[in-house]
Amino acid sequence: MAAPALSADATQMATYLSALTQPDTNLIRQAEVALKPILKKPECVPAMIEVVKAQTAQDEGTRHVAAIVLRKRISGHMTKFDVPTKTALKAELLSVLQTENSRPVRNGVVALVAAICKHEAEETTDAAQAAAGWPELFQFVAAAAGDAHPEARELAFLLLGEMTETVGIHLKPQFATLSSLFAAGLVDSDPKVQNSAVKALGLLMSYLADEEEIDTFAPLVQPVLTVAEACRARHDEEVVSTTLDVLYDLSFSPSPSIAAHMGTIIQFAQLCMSDSNLEMAVRDSAALVVATMAESKPKHLGRDTALLTGIVETIFNLIETSDGSAAGALFESNPAWKEDFEDQEGYEAEENGITETGMAQGTLDMLACEIPKKYIFEPVVSRCMARLGSADPNQRKAGIACLGVIAEGCAEPLRENLAQVMPHVFKTAGDSDARVRECACFALGQISEHCQPEVLSYSSQILPIVFALLDDSNIAVQATSCYVLEMFCERLEPEGVRPLLDPLVRKLAAMLEATSKRSVQEMTVAALAATAVAAEEEFAPYVVGVASLMSKLMELKDEKTYSLRGRALECMGHIAIAVGKDHFRPYFSPTMQCACEGLTYDSTDLHEFAYAAFANLAKVMGDEFAPVLAELVPHLVTVIGQEEGQFEHAEEEQGGQFSGLDDSDNEDEGGNLVMHIRTALLETKKGGITAVGEMAAHTGAAFVPYMGEVMTVLLKAADNWHPLIKTEVADAMASLVVPCVAQDHNGTLSWEKGDISGPSPLSANTTQAVNVIMKALVTMMKDDTKEVVGKACEGIQSIIELCGPHALSPVANDCLENTYALLAKEAPCQQLEAYGEEFGDEDDDHDAFMTSVCDLVGSFGRVMGPHFVQYLPKFLPAICAYAKSSRPPSDRSMAIGCLGELAQELGSGIADHWTTVFYPAAIAGLADSDDSVKRNSAFCIGVSCEGLGESITSQYAEMLQALSPLFGVDISEGDTAAACVDNASAAVARMITSSPAHVPMAQVLPVMLKALPLKNDMTENETVYNCLFGLLQQNQPDLAANKLELSRVFGEAASEASKVDDELKEKLKLALQSLN
Repeated sequence: MAAPALSADATQMATYLSALTQPDTNLIRQAEVALKPILKKPECVPAMIEVVKAQTAQDEGTRHVAAIVLRKRISGHMTKFDVPTKTALKAELLSVLQTENSRPVRNGVVALVAAICKHEAEETTDAAQAAAGWPELFQFVAAAAGDAHPEARELAFLLLGEMTETVGIHLKPQFATLSSLFAAGLVDSDPKVQNSAVKALGLLMSYLADEEEIDTFAPLVQPVLTVAEACRARHDEEVVSTTLDVLYDLSFSPSPSIAAHMGTIIQFAQLCMSDSNLEMAVRDSAALVVATMAESKPKHLGRDTALLTGIVETIFNLIETSDGSAAGALFESNPAWKEDFEDQEGYEAEENGITETGMAQGTLDMLACEIPKKYIFEPVVSRCMARLGSADPNQRKAGIACLGVIAEGCAEPLRENLAQVMPHVFKTAGDSDARVRECACFALGQISEHCQPEVLSYSSQILPIVFALLDDSNIAVQATSCYVLEMFCERLEPEGVRPLLDPLVRKLAAMLEATSKRSVQEMTVAALAATAVAAEEEFAPYVVGVASLMSKLMELKDEKTYSLRGRALECMGHIAIAVGKDHFRPYFSPTMQCACEGLTYDSTDLHEFAYAAFANLAKVMGDEFAPVLAELVPHLVTVIGQEEGQFEHAEEEQGGQFSGLDDSDNEDEGGNLVMHIRTALLETKKGGITAVGEMAAHTGAAFVPYMGEVMTVLLKAADNWHPLIKTEVADAMASLVVPCVAQDHNGTLSWEKGDISGPSPLSANTTQAVNVIMKALVTMMKDDTKEVVGKACEGIQSIIELCGPHALSPVANDCLENTYALLAKEAPCQQLEAYGEEFGDEDDDHDAFMTSVCDLVGSFGRVMGPHFVQYLPKFLPAICAYAKSSRPPSDRSMAIGCLGELAQELGSGIADHWTTVFYPAAIAGLADSDDSVKRNSAFCIGVSCEGLGESITSQYAEMLQALSPLFGVDISEGDTAAACVDNASAAVARMITSSPAHVPMAQVLPVMLKALPLKNDMTENETVYNCLFGLLQQNQPDLAANKLELSRVFGEAASEASKVDDELKEKLKLALQSLN
C-alpha cells in the first residue's frame, strides 16, 4: 500500500526543510527567511510531523531536520493547542518512535519528545501533576525497557537521557523504580543497550551529584564502571569518556555513599591513564578524576595507603616510559620553547595540548598540594630515592622529576629533609644522561623556589653546579639552568652570590649574545635579573653592560619577540631594585619610554610587563616618579575599570546552523549571547592594580590628587568575581593611606598604644581614607578565597600599625569577630574544607594565609594594648589549637610566635593566662623537634619574663633548663638553626635583665657568651648587648671572670663585617676599650 501523499502545507514545508540540508549558504538563508513566518503559525506543527513520518517520500536528512526545527518551535505552540490536539500530537510522536527505522530521525524525535515533556512538566506548579503530565510517555519508556528487541530497550534509555532535567526535578518519587530500570539496562545482553543506559544514568547522576537523592543511584556506580571497563577493553572511547565525565562530577559529591566507591573509581581512572590505546584527551580526563578526588576527598584518599601508593606508582611509570622531557612542565605555556625544541631529541609532541608526561606530572602536583603531607610525602620521596639509584636513566629521570613536581605541595616536609635530599639532586645534576640533568635542573629550580629560606644554606654547592650546567652541551639543560638561577637568586643575600658574581654575569651575558633560541634568551634575561636582585648594590659595576644588552632587546618589534622584549624591560626593573635610585637614574627615562611604548602595542603581555616596570620603578625612584603620575594614573584607572567579560554569540549546538529558526521573540537580533571571559585582561588588570598600589606607596603627597578616582575603581574591583583581582586589590588598598600621611603628617604618625580616649592624631582627609579602606578590607576578610583574606589581614595590619588605634576603633568589633572566626576555622573561606569528609583537623596541613591572621592578632596587641586583654579568653584557645603536637611544624611555630608577640605587647596583661597557656605552650615548644618552634618558644619565654617580672621568678630554673639544649643546636644546619640559638641567648638576656638574682650567672654566662655574637636574628642585638653592658657597669663578678670571652664577643660584634647597626657598634667599641 502506497504511503499517503503529503498535504500542501507539508509539501511546502518539505521543500524549505530540504533546502536547509544543502551545502549552499545562500539557499539555506533563503529557506530560513521563507520559514520564519510559517513557523510562527501553529499549523506548522502537523505539517512538520507529516514530513518526519514520510519515510518513503522524503530523504532521511530532510526528516531529521524537520524533527530538529520542530523541537526548536514546539514550546511556543503547545500552549495554543487544546487538550485533545495535544493528546493526539503526543500519541502520534510515540507512534513514530515505535516505527522509525532511521537512527538520526529517531534521535531527533527523542529530543522533540523530551522537549514536550519538559514543557508539560513546567506548565504546572503542582509537583505531583507535573510528574503525571504525560503518563503515556513513562508507560512507553517502561514497556520499551522491557521489550525483547534491543533497539526498543536502547530507545528507552535514549529518552531518559534526553529528559534528564525533567526526570531530576519532577520524577523524584519514581527514583527507586528508575534505579531498578537502569540496573537492568547496565547488565543487558546487548552492548548498545548497556552503553545507552550508562549515558542516560550518567547524565542523571551528574545532575543529582550534590543532591541527597544521589544515594538512590550510588549502588549503580560499580555496574557503570563494569560497563565502562568492558568498553575500554574493546576501545569504545565514547562510553569511557562519558563515564569519566560523570565520575568527575561525582568526585565533588558530599554523599558518603558515593565516597564509598572512591577506590574503584580511582582504580578505573588509573587504568585509563595508563592505556596508550586511548586518546590523550580521554586519558587526561581520567587524570582529572584522580586529581579531583584528591582535591575533594584528600583525607579519605590519604588514609587509603594501598590506593594512594597505587596512583603514585602509576604516575612514576608513566613518566618513566614516556619519551618526553619531564622538565617540560616549565615551558608548556611558552610558545618560544615549543618552537625552539620541537626538533630536539626527547621532545614529546602534544596531542590537543596534552602530553603523557604533562598529564602525569599535573596529577602528581595536585596530589602533593591537596593530600595531607603526612600521607603523600613518604610514598613519593621513597620512590624518588629508589629510582635515583637505578642504572636505568628513565627511572632516574622519573625520580628526580617527581621530586621537583612535589616541591610546591610538599614544601614543608621537603624543607625539613633537605639534608637527605640535596645530595641526590646534586648527583643527578652531573648525570651522563641529558634528560636526567635537565630534570635535575627542574628539581633544583622548584626546590629553590619553594624551599626558602632553608635552601639558601646550599648556595656554595648549588651555584657552582648551575654555573657548570650553563655550559652543558644540551640546550634544554642550559635553559633550565637559567630557571634555577632565577628561582635561587631571588632571595639570596649578596654574600651568597658574591663568589661567583663576576663569572656568572659574564657567562649569562655571553649566552644571551650567542644563542638564537628565544626561549634560552628569555630565561637568560630572567636569570640576569635575579642575579642583580641577589647582588644588590654589588651589581652596580655591571649595570652599564647589562643595560646595553637590554636596550637592544627592548627595541624588538616583531610580535614573536614581545615576550623577550618584556623580559628585558622586567630585567631593568629588577636592576633598579638592586642598585637603587642613584645608580639607576641614567636608565630611568629610557626604561619608562620602552614601557610606555609597549602600551601602544596590541599585546597584553607587553602591557603586563609595562605595569610591572612601573611598579618597580615607582618603588625605587620615589618622588622622582611623581611627574609621570598625571599620564599613567588615568590610564591605569581605565585598565582596572575595564570589564574582563564580554558578550559573544553562543556556540551552536547540533542543528545550530538553523539558530535563526529558534522559538524566540528576538529572532532578528542576532541569536543567543553568552558571556566570555578574557583571561589575559585579568592578568593585565592585576598588573595595573599592583602598579597603582606601588605608586601610592612611594610617590608621597604627589599621589593625593588621584586618590578619589583610584579609590573608586579599587572599591569596585574589590567586588570582582575573580580571586586574582580581589587579592591584588586587598594588597594595594593599604597603600592608599600613605599619600595622606605624607601630605598631612609629614610621612609619620605618632600614636599611643590603646589610647582612643584622647583626640585622634589623624587629619580629616586621612580619617576619611582610613575609614573607607578599613571598611572594605574588613569586608574582604569574609571572602571565600583564602588568598584574598590573607591579603586583607595584611592590609589591616599595615594600616593600624601606621595610624594607630583610632584607625581600628570604628571597625574593631567586626574586625575582631572576623579574626576569631578565622582562627576557629568558621570563616567562609574555610567552609568547604571538610566537604564530604568526616575527619577532624589532625590531618590538616599548614595554611599559609593563617600566618597573616596570626600576625594581625599580634598587631591587635601592639595597637590596642590593654584593651585586647579582655579578648584573650576567647582568642587563646583558638590560637593554641594550632600548637598541638599533631599539627605541622609551621602551625606550631605560627601559634607560639603569636603567643610571643602577645606576651611582648601586653606585658603583665597575660598574667592570668601565664600558668595555663603561655608557660606550658612555651616549655613544650622548647622541646619541639622543629628549630622554628624552638626559636619562637625561646622568644616567648624571654618577653614573658620581661613583662611579668618578679611574679614568675620561681619558674626561672625550669625555664633555664628547658632553654639549655637550644645552645647545642648545630648552627651550620641553616638560618633557622642559627636563629634558634640567637633567640635562646636573647631569652636568657631578658631573664637576667628582669631578675638577675634568680639567674645562676656562673653557669649561664659562659654558655651564653660562647653562642655570641648573634648569627642570624639581628633584631635581638640590642637586647643581648644592653644586658651585657648593664652587667659590665655593675662589675658583675661572673662576667668579669669571663673577660677574655666577652672581649672576643664585643670585638667580633663591632667589626666591619658585623651586621650590628652602627650606633650599637660604637657602644661596643667603647665597652671593649674599658675591658682592655
